[in-house]
Amino acid sequence: MGQYITWEEIVYIAVIAFFITWFITNAIRLKKLIDSAPSAPTPAKDLKRVLERCYAMFPLENVSFKGQTFKRGMHVKITTFQDKVFEGELIGTNYRNLVCIMTSKLVVAHELSNIRDITIVEG
Repeated sequence: MGQYITWEEIVYIAVIAFFITWFITNAIRLKKLIDSAPSAPTPAKDLKRVLERCYAMFPLENVSFKGQTFKRGMHVKITTFQDKVFEGELIGTNYRNLVCIMTSKLVVAHELSNIRDITIVEG
């Protein structure tokens, strides 16, 4: 009088095995999908890409303004005729008399003819 497995138990075992297999294959598929997803861009990579593009668009390193020469990389403060003030690193200028600076939050390009004053910021 041994114990025998009934048909009902065989069906339960098959259903449980199906769900375990389905769970494992989907977990593996999800892991592969996560591993193959492109990594999120880092701020350092984005900044480097933006700076490369700015240097290409503003290739001239020196900006002459009212007898003074400002060089790429200098920390400057620009005041426009509209009384807007931008403070940041000088990126450069181009052949269309646009000046580009990178502030802490923005990259700003402004026409040289609309600038009232450029001063060097110490620090």
